Amino acid sequence: MSIKEDTKSASSEKPLGQSSHPSIVPERTIHDPRVQIVIDFMVVNLHRKISSADFGREVRLSPAQVSRLLIREVGITPVEYLIRLRIERAANLLSNRLLSVKEVMAMSGYLNRGHFVEHFKRYFDVAPSNYRRGISGSHLETVQLPR
Repeated sequence: MSIKEDTKSASSEKPLGQSSHPSIVPERTIHDPRVQIVIDFMVVNLHRKISSADFGREVRLSPAQVSRLLIREVGITPVEYLIRLRIERAANLLSNRLLSVKEVMAMSGYLNRGHFVEHFKRYFDVAPSNYRRGISGSHLETVQLPR
């Protein structure tokens, strides 16, 4: 199953107040507390540059050991998990029209626009700016203007 098929098969129903896009971050029960520590570290540090070595330092394991743990627990590598967290955050932030795409990119931990757009398109099949237009367009369709 490809990544896009995996994300499209995810439930599109979200609790009130969450984005309407399907989650691209695997949702599984974490059994190993070291994996949860690494994931929490990623979430707290999404906005800055972090590496596999940083993950290992958090739980006093080598980057290779951390990678094996995450693959076993969530099915993807730590780097891929981090990318998905960042892109999901970016998708949520794009609904805020007060932030520019460049600000969303930075708040999601991207320094390189090319990487940001490439990663975003991988999961949403559209550039971030077009994704934002789609969000605002879908809201406009549901609003009835007075005659």
